[in-house]
Amino acid sequence: MDIFGNSHPKKMPQHFFFAALAIHHETAVRGNVEKQNYSVCPRHWYIDADFKCERCGQEFTWTAKEQKAWFEDYFFWVDSQPRHCAKCRGEIRRLVELRKEYDATVAAARHHGTTEQKRQIIEIVSELQQAFGQLPEKMTETKRLFEHQTRSQAEPDGAGNSHRAGQ
Repeated sequence: MDIFGNSHPKKMPQHFFFAALAIHHETAVRGNVEKQNYSVCPRHWYIDADFKCERCGQEFTWTAKEQKAWFEDYFFWVDSQPRHCAKCRGEIRRLVELRKEYDATVAAARHHGTTEQKRQIIEIVSELQQAFGQLPEKMTETKRLFEHQTRSQAEPDGAGNSHRAGQ
């Protein structure tokens, strides 16, 4: 009796490859269900499958090797599948890290930040704006404030000397 495609990769439940453009059964590699995170239906096979990236629109192949890593090494839920190509996933991770850096440093930069810290926040917000377009109003207000403050700190006085705002 076949249970969830145990005997043959073509008998695997199709929900594992929802929205796949193509499934390459000839690439099937047996999965180790003992290492997987599932409640009812394990993945008995890992199979190369083609998808369309939701971010850039490029077609990409989610390989059996990647699936094995996702489900046996990283313990992702077996119903997971990528929505983005590897390049876009990397870019999204980088943007998430930028947002975390912003969140971790903005309060200190607002209260007693150096010019360099404020410039770093300006760069982070600029990059996030380029990627996402509109950002929360507080972020854009902070960027405008820091731009004004860093310009003021770098403006030369009448003698050509740079001075800090308020001096």
